[in-house]
Amino acid sequence: MKKQAITGATLLVAALLSGCGGSGGGTASTPPSATATPTPVETVTVTATPTPSSIATSGNYGADLAALGVVPDTVQGFADHMKEQICDQTGTSLGVAVRSIGGNESGGGIDGVRLTVAYFCPEKSQEVESYLEYFNQ
Repeated sequence: MKKQAITGATLLVAALLSGCGGSGGGTASTPPSATATPTPVETVTVTATPTPSSIATSGNYGADLAALGVVPDTVQGFADHMKEQICDQTGTSLGVAVRSIGGNESGGGIDGVRLTVAYFCPEKSQEVESYLEYFNQ
């Protein structure tokens, strides 16, 4: 009797599981075609090459700031602040900082951003220029 109960339970489970196949008609589902054509994916290669600064520099950050009309209390403190706000940022944070500082004449505006990049993080010049495009719209 024990043997029949186990066999009956096994058959019941098998019957329940075969009904869950999702085919609806009780027939075995067919596997997807092995000859399906994959959708082509376009590959784009981007080479990040730093572009030359779009602003002339004299080699003296303080003098270049003064030429923009920016005369901070301390040039070093201002430079540290700008490096933190521009050079130390990435992605969306960099975009927000560039747009914020670029729109603020007390920091030199767009040219102040470019000057900071030219002196402290020229490798970001291409990325920063893409964020500065915001002001040309």
